[in-house]
Amino acid sequence: MAKFSYIRLFIIIGALIACNLQIKAQAYRIKAKIKGANEMEAQLAYYQGDKPVLVQNGKFDKNAQLTFEGNEKLPTGIYFIVIGNLGYFDLLIRDEQQFSLQSDTAGLINEMKVKVSADNEIFFDYQKKVLKLKTSIAENQSNIKLYNEQSDSVKLLKIENEKLEDHLNTLVETTQKKYPGSYLAKILHAMSISDVDKFNFADEDLLRTPFFHNMVRLFIKKNIEKNSAFIKSQTRQLLDSVKSTQANFEYIATYLLNFYSTFYKTGINDVFVFIADQYFLPDKAKWLSKEILSKINERRDFMAQSMPGMPAQDLKLESTTGEYFSLLQVESPLTFLYFWSADCGHCTTSTNILKENYEALSLKNVSIFAVNIDKDKDKWLKKIEETESPWLNCWDPEEVSGFRDKYYVYGTPLLYVIDANKKIIAFKNGETEIESLVNQIIEKKGK
Repeated sequence: MAKFSYIRLFIIIGALIACNLQIKAQAYRIKAKIKGANEMEAQLAYYQGDKPVLVQNGKFDKNAQLTFEGNEKLPTGIYFIVIGNLGYFDLLIRDEQQFSLQSDTAGLINEMKVKVSADNEIFFDYQKKVLKLKTSIAENQSNIKLYNEQSDSVKLLKIENEKLEDHLNTLVETTQKKYPGSYLAKILHAMSISDVDKFNFADEDLLRTPFFHNMVRLFIKKNIEKNSAFIKSQTRQLLDSVKSTQANFEYIATYLLNFYSTFYKTGINDVFVFIADQYFLPDKAKWLSKEILSKINERRDFMAQSMPGMPAQDLKLESTTGEYFSLLQVESPLTFLYFWSADCGHCTTSTNILKENYEALSLKNVSIFAVNIDKDKDKWLKKIEETESPWLNCWDPEEVSGFRDKYYVYGTPLLYVIDANKKIIAFKNGETEIESLVNQIIEKKGK
């Protein structure tokens, strides 16, 4: 009897282990039967950033059946299944990862039936309602074009469309109220947020959705016109707020680093260096290979070469007389390296500011090395004559000196301050900042 009990116990334990192994081996299992998709190629993917991420390739069999499965649980997100060249449909992946879908290529959404996934039942029900409303609106729009604009029929169709639009808008709210704990309710709520400051960037449930990337872009757009100090402050606040969610942090930090690496605006190099130093280098980004970190470091050093504290790089440029002058051979306690353009109204203002203060700057042994960034010599010389600029004026129309990269010249007016040891001690862009810097230097040297 005891022997029988032990054997029975071993059978039960063995069955439980087998069951656990089977569950583990099929962390996700999505069965699909789509009429008309016989022997067609298919892909399962999810949204992240502005590009889809492929999870698995597959192929429908001769009975139009397909199973996507894997040993590890899929991360939460909005996924989609592509069926040959016939199209695709979205689906939701969160807690329920073993379910089945049945539909028809003649109407993937309207014909969809879901089993063992409440999230997707809610999702497709919502999509069907949206599709029905949008189809009716589109039909009315087409019919409106058939009638005279002033006819009663057009007026009635417009009234009907207004009601349909209202219904479409209220559908979002009613769905959230009806299914408050559903993944769809969370998605709809997040999509309704237009203020980037109210968006929850730390919620990993939102990372793999089409709108998460759009919100990161909106964050950039909101701040991009501000100065580098403000952008750095906002960037630090965002990245520090999502550190608790590693996947979100990695995505946002990497995207911002890549964006500021190639967005050319005066002062943006300061933002790139800040992100690289604070969140990637020397070995903070554990998710990246040493090779990639090495490339980031190279880019960081390149972008940092014109920042305060760095040695000034030489420029040998042609002057108005045709003679060449070297920036580093200017003997002066302070040198203003001033980049400007003849077509820039802000440059005219800043040039006048420098001219008005030129005598005071000269008395304090401040030299000005002006570099015009244009390619039209006549326009350059005419502007110098108009403004009566008394300092050394140079240019480099073919950019053989590499001034644009050496001093990150992607906007004017731009002014660098170089000390007697040929180190950069400050830089400012825009006439207001330049005027403030000039006044500070005059006052400081006067004490």
